[in-house]
Amino acid sequence: MTARRYMQATRRKRSAFKPLVILLTLLLAFALTVAASSLIKADRLMKLPSEAIPPYAVNMLPSFQSVSFTSGGQITLKGWLIKADREPARATVLLVHDQGGNRLPFGLETLPLIKDLSRQGFYTLAFDLRHSGESGGGMSSFGYAESEDVASAIQWVMRQRPGSPLVLYGFGSGTTAIMRALQKLETESRQTEDLTLQETARNTLLGISAAIFDSPARDSDAYIRSAVRATSKKMAFWLPQTTPYAIRLSVGRGEKQDHFAHFTSMTLPVLILGHQEDSLLDASDVKPLIEERLRLHPQRTSLYQAPGSGHLTAYLEDPAAYTQALEDFLGTYLP
Repeated sequence: MTARRYMQATRRKRSAFKPLVILLTLLLAFALTVAASSLIKADRLMKLPSEAIPPYAVNMLPSFQSVSFTSGGQITLKGWLIKADREPARATVLLVHDQGGNRLPFGLETLPLIKDLSRQGFYTLAFDLRHSGESGGGMSSFGYAESEDVASAIQWVMRQRPGSPLVLYGFGSGTTAIMRALQKLETESRQTEDLTLQETARNTLLGISAAIFDSPARDSDAYIRSAVRATSKKMAFWLPQTTPYAIRLSVGRGEKQDHFAHFTSMTLPVLILGHQEDSLLDASDVKPLIEERLRLHPQRTSLYQAPGSGHLTAYLEDPAAYTQALEDFLGTYLP
C-alpha cells in the first residue's frame, strides 16, 4: 500500500469513528448535567428554610411546658408538651409535621385541634423536626433522616410518661418518617445478637397503641418528586426521578424504602385522613396504599376523606368533620 492510500484509509477510519466519539461525548455531557443538576436540586430542597412558628400568646394553649431533647446524639430538637385537661390521661399524641413545616402543622389553626385533644384527656408532644422551627440541623430530607427524630421523640415520651399509651400522628412526609421509624423498631425487635436492643425495641412497640396519617404516601420519594415538579422547569424532565436518589445519597440512605407492605399489614389501629383526590401526590403513590390497607385490615382502619382534591387541607376546609373523625377513632381504640 502506497503512503497516499494509507493516508486515505486512515482518514476513512477516523471519519467512521467521529460520529461515535461525538455521541459518547454528548452522552457523557448529559450524564454530568443530570448528576450535577440533581445534586444542586437536592441541596436546595433540603436547605429551604421551614415555616417560622407564628406568633402566639401563651394563653392560646392549654397548660404546657417547653421541652428539648437530642436526635442522633447531636441535633437538638425543641417543642411543647401540652398537658391533658384531666388525669389520668388517656394517652400521649406525638405530632410529626410535614417537610418545611413546624410543630404547628396547620399554623395557628392547629391550636383548636390541640385544645380538643387536651379536652379529651390526651397529652400532646408537638415538636420541630431537624432544620425546622426552633430545632437544630442544617438540612431536612422528607422523612429519611427525620425518622431518627421520631425515634428520639418516642423514647423521650416513654421516659417522661412511662406507661402512657402513645399515638403517632403524622402529616405529609411526617407519615413516612413514622413508618421508617416503626420498620426500624420491628427489625431491632428481631435482633438476636443484641438482646438488650431487642428488648428495648419490643417494649417500645408495645407502648405504641395507634397511628394517624394525614395525606400518606408509600415512600418519601413521592413527596420529593412532587416538590421537584412544583419548583423545576419541564425541560429538566429527569429531576423528579433523580433528585430523590440525590437526597438519599446526601443523608446516607442510598436505598429507597417503600412502606407499602409495612403500612398495609401492620396490626396497629390506623386512621387515614385526607381528600378523595390528593392534589400534590401521584394517585399511584396513594390510592393503592389506602385500598390495600382497607382490604387487609378493615376492622382496624378508619378513613376520613374530604370531598374533592387537596393536600393537608382537609382539616382547614372542614375542622368539625375532621375533628369528629379523630374523636371517633380515638374513642374506639383509646376509650
